Amino acid sequence: MPRKKLGRMRVPPPDEQTARRYLLWMPGKRLYEQPHSFPEISSPTLFGNRRPLEIEVGCGTGEFLCHLASQNPDANFVGFDIHKKSLYKAVRTAASQDLPNILFVSADFRLVYPLLPDSSLRAIHLRFPDPGMKPRERKKRLFDRRLLDESFRSLQSSGCLLVVTDHREYFEEMLALARRDGRWLISNGVKKPSPDEERPVSRFERLWMSRGRPAFWLTLQKPPRESAHAR
Repeated sequence: MPRKKLGRMRVPPPDEQTARRYLLWMPGKRLYEQPHSFPEISSPTLFGNRRPLEIEVGCGTGEFLCHLASQNPDANFVGFDIHKKSLYKAVRTAASQDLPNILFVSADFRLVYPLLPDSSLRAIHLRFPDPGMKPRERKKRLFDRRLLDESFRSLQSSGCLLVVTDHREYFEEMLALARRDGRWLISNGVKKPSPDEERPVSRFERLWMSRGRPAFWLTLQKPPRESAHAR
């Protein structure tokens, strides 16, 4: 699905206190040149506890991640995006619910890899990524071999990379890449739109449902330690 321009949103920045609580800035130049000048992405560092940590890459306006955080108070959640106004809206949602277990990061996720500790994540969510089908756009895709390598390294045993897209061709390419990789336990399927679902949905998911398009889901699970040793 072509991505609509997001710059038209009129969302004021959060106040200083709310921004300190929910928003972390990682400017690209500094993140590229000095990644370890920023805190690592872990529960002890960001939340001061050792609860399971899940992240969303391209969290947009945060509806999905805030829903997860509200339904799973015993886990922590971090969302990454590069669009400032989307993050402002995500922060507003988190603050309105007084969620203590969520943080949003303004950063190009591909520059964040050095900050992901080994075996530190329970799940990585990638929902409706830009398919970038034009030749010049393909190199900007989030789902690539590097993402698989870094996800496999940073996920805990039995942790999952969970992907949803409404673009069939992109889905088939992602599935083929995952199968060639050979390290994952793979499951996948198709989900029809259901506007009556009782949960918040993102802007892109709402657009997908309004067009009646099916969504293709792909779950890549890092094998449990026992099965890894068995190999």
